[in-house]
Amino acid sequence: MFQRIFIDATYTLASGKNSGIERVVRSLLRESGQLAGTGVIPQPQSIVSIDGKFYAPNAQQLALFSKPAAMHANVLSSMPWIYRAAAQVICAAIPSRKLRKWALPQAGHLGLFKLPHNWYEERVRRQIVRQCTPLDFRSGDLVLLPDAYWVNRLRSSVWTAAGQVRAQGGMIATLLYDLIPLTHPEFVGPRRHAAFLDYLKKTVEHSDLLLAISDTVRDQVASFLPTITEPGTPACRDVRSIQLGAELESVQGPVREEVRALFAQEQVPYLMVATFDPRKNHRYLLDAFELLWESQPDLKLCLVGRIGSRCDEIVQRITQHPRLGKNLFLFSDLSDAELHHCYNGARGVIFPSIVEGFGLPIVESLWFGKRTFVSDTPIHREVGRNDCCYFSLEHPTSLVCELLAWEEQYAAGSTPPRRERPLTTWSQCTCQVFEHCEQAAAERAIPQPTPTLHRAA
Repeated sequence: MFQRIFIDATYTLASGKNSGIERVVRSLLRESGQLAGTGVIPQPQSIVSIDGKFYAPNAQQLALFSKPAAMHANVLSSMPWIYRAAAQVICAAIPSRKLRKWALPQAGHLGLFKLPHNWYEERVRRQIVRQCTPLDFRSGDLVLLPDAYWVNRLRSSVWTAAGQVRAQGGMIATLLYDLIPLTHPEFVGPRRHAAFLDYLKKTVEHSDLLLAISDTVRDQVASFLPTITEPGTPACRDVRSIQLGAELESVQGPVREEVRALFAQEQVPYLMVATFDPRKNHRYLLDAFELLWESQPDLKLCLVGRIGSRCDEIVQRITQHPRLGKNLFLFSDLSDAELHHCYNGARGVIFPSIVEGFGLPIVESLWFGKRTFVSDTPIHREVGRNDCCYFSLEHPTSLVCELLAWEEQYAAGSTPPRRERPLTTWSQCTCQVFEHCEQAAAERAIPQPTPTLHRAA
C-alpha cells in the first residue's frame, strides 16, 4: 500500500471548462477523498506543478484558482455591463468575425482578456511558491497525473517535476485520454500534432505506469511505443486500461429559465453534448435534422458544448440557422446543474463523433436511462456495447431512419430498453486506478521487455 498519494490538477484547477477531461479530474479528486475515508488508501493531496516542482497548496490557497477559473468559464459575465454593451455596439457597427471573437469571446475563451487572465493565474502561482515549500518525495509515494499535460505551459514544467519524483523513489502514473492528434492529425493541424507527439514522448519517458481510458486507447498506445522511443532509452511499457465513470454528480444549483422552459415543453428536444470541434461532427447531425424537419417539423435539437477550435463554419451555420430558437438551440456555457437538467429531460441523446478516446456522453446518457444514438465506430462499440443504437456516418439518412423508428416507438409510449449491464461508477473507476497502481508498484522490479497490457477490471 502506498504511504502517500498525490494527485496533480494544475490545469483543471484554473480551468472553468466543463469538458470531459475536467470532469474526469474532478471526479477522481472527489472519489479518491471518499475512498480514503474508508481506509483503503491514504488521504490524497491535491498538488500543482510550478517551475518544474510540485507544491501541495492548502484549501485556502487552492481556492485562489477559483477566480481565474470563473473568468475562463465565461469571461464576459465577469465584465461590467457597460463593456458588454459597448462591445456589442462596436461589433454590430464593424461586422468582423475576428473582432467579435476577441471583443466578445464565447464561453471557455478569453479573447483580448487572455493577458489579464494569465497575469492573475501567474500571480496565484507566485503566491503559492512564496508560501509553500516544494515537495520532497520518497519510496512509497504515488503521484497520479490525470490532467491535460499537452497544454503548452504544462509540457515542460510537469515532466521536470515528475523526473524529481522518480529520482527520489516515488512512482508516476499518468492517464492517457486518446491519441487523436497522432491518429487523425487532420483534426488538429501540424503545430498541435507536433506538440502532442512531444507530450507523448515525455509521458512515456517519465511515467512508471500508463492508464488508458479504454481498451482501444491502450492498444493504440502499445502499438505506438516502438515508433516513438529509441532502443535502449528509458520508456514506460506498462500500459493498462480503466473504465471511466458514468454518473454525473448530482449538483444543486440554479437552472436558467430558458433551459428549464426548453425541457418543460411537451415536445422535448434531442440532445448532443460535445465541445464544438470538427471531429465531433455537428455538421452531420445538423444535416440529419434538416432532413428530419422536412417530415417532422416539430422535432427539436439542443446542442450543448463549449466552442472549440477550427469550428467557425459550423458555429456560423447554427447561429444563422432559420430554425434557431424554434427547433434548434445552442448552449455553450451550461453549469453542472444545468447539464444534469438537460440529460434528465432529453428525448434522446445523439453522439455522432468521428473518433474518440472514450466518449463520456455515451455512458452519461445511459446512466440517465436515455435512448442513445451513437456513430458506429470501434471505440463506441466498446463503450456502448449493446445498449446503444448505432448509425453509419456514410450518410445522415442512417441517423434519420433510426430517429424516425424511435419516434414511432416514443409516440406509442415506449421507453428505452433496460441496460444489459451495470455501468461503472466514478467510485469504481477510482478503485480501478489505485488497484492498477498498487499492482504496478508490486511489479516494478520485474523487467518488462514488451508492453504489458491489462484490461479494465
